[in-house]
Amino acid sequence: MDPFVHLHVASGYSLRHGASHPHVLVERAAEHGMDTLALTDRDGMYGVVKFATACRKAGIRPVFGVDLAIAPAGPVASRPDHRSQSLREQGRRTPSRRTPARGGAFLDGHPDRHPGGAPSLPRVVLLARDGRGWAALCRLVSATHLAGERGTPVSSLDLVAQYAGAAAQSGAVAVLLGPASELGRALAGRRPDLARDHLDRWRDVLGRDAVVVEVVSHRGQGDAARAARMLGFADEVRASAVLTNVVRYADRADAPTADVLDAARRLVALDARHVDRVNAEAALLSGKEMAEVAAEIARMAGRDDDGRALLARTRTEAERCAVDPRADLGIGEVHFPELMVGGNGSS
Repeated sequence: MDPFVHLHVASGYSLRHGASHPHVLVERAAEHGMDTLALTDRDGMYGVVKFATACRKAGIRPVFGVDLAIAPAGPVASRPDHRSQSLREQGRRTPSRRTPARGGAFLDGHPDRHPGGAPSLPRVVLLARDGRGWAALCRLVSATHLAGERGTPVSSLDLVAQYAGAAAQSGAVAVLLGPASELGRALAGRRPDLARDHLDRWRDVLGRDAVVVEVVSHRGQGDAARAARMLGFADEVRASAVLTNVVRYADRADAPTADVLDAARRLVALDARHVDRVNAEAALLSGKEMAEVAAEIARMAGRDDDGRALLARTRTEAERCAVDPRADLGIGEVHFPELMVGGNGSS
C-alpha cells in the first residue's frame, strides 16, 4: 500500500482548470496502490457522486472538499514575480504584456492576475472531516454562488464563518492555507507579520485545530525554497502542515491539455508566451515521488528527518477526513421528501 494521500486534487469538473475525469484520477491512485484520495474541485462539488462511485469500485476511501476563491480579508503583501521559469524563458524571452491582450486577456488567467490585470483573488481548500462537515461545505458553496456574480463565485471569511465556522470548531471541517492563500502570498512577499495576521483570522473563525498550512513544490525554480518557508512558518506558529501537489491531471502526459484549458480560461492564444508551467509535475504522482519532494523541502527547511514528519502529518489529516459516502453522505441511500415545508405543515 502507498500511504501518501493527495489532499488537493482538481478534476475536469473544475471548469477550464482540471484536465482529468474523476474516475481517471481514481484509477491512477489505484495504480499507485493508494487507499485514500481527495477531490477538491474549484468552486463546487459537481463531481462528487462520480468520484465516490469510482472510489467504491476501486476500494479507495474518498475525501471531499472544495477549492474556493476568497475575498481578501486584510492587507496583502506585494508579490514579487517568483513564478517558476516559464517555457518561454527557456527559449526566447518576450516583453511582458502591460495591457490585456486583444479579445479579453487576464480572464482569471495568469497565476498573478484576474480580470482587468489586478492581482488575482486568494484561494483556499476546505475539507470535510465527516458528514457534518460535508453539509456545511455544501451550504457554504451555495451561499458563495448566491453572493457572487454569476459565473465568478467569490467567498469570504464572513461566509466561511457563517456556514462552516461551527462545524470547524467541532472538528468537522479543515482549511488548507497554501501558496495561493493570503498567508502564502504574505510569506512569498517576505511578510511573516501579515502571514501571522491571516493565520489568526482563520483560527478565530474555524479554531486552531482546523487550520492547516499547505506545503507545495512542483520542483521548479525556487519552489522548494518557498515550500520550505511555508513549512518553517508552520513550525514557528505551531500549526499543522501537510504536503500536497495541487493536482490538475492524472498523468504528466496530460499537461498540454492543461495548457489548452488555461488559454481558454484566459481567452488568449495557445502560445509559448502564455504557458506558465516549467514542467508537468502537477500530476497525481506516486507516494515515492512525493516522498522525494518532501525530503527536498525538509532539507531546505533545515530538518533532518527526510520529510517523514511532513508525510506522517499529511497521512494523519487524510485519516481524519476520509468519509463513508453511504453512512456520512447518504450516497446510495433512499431519500424521502420532507413533509414539513416552510414550517406551515403543508406537504
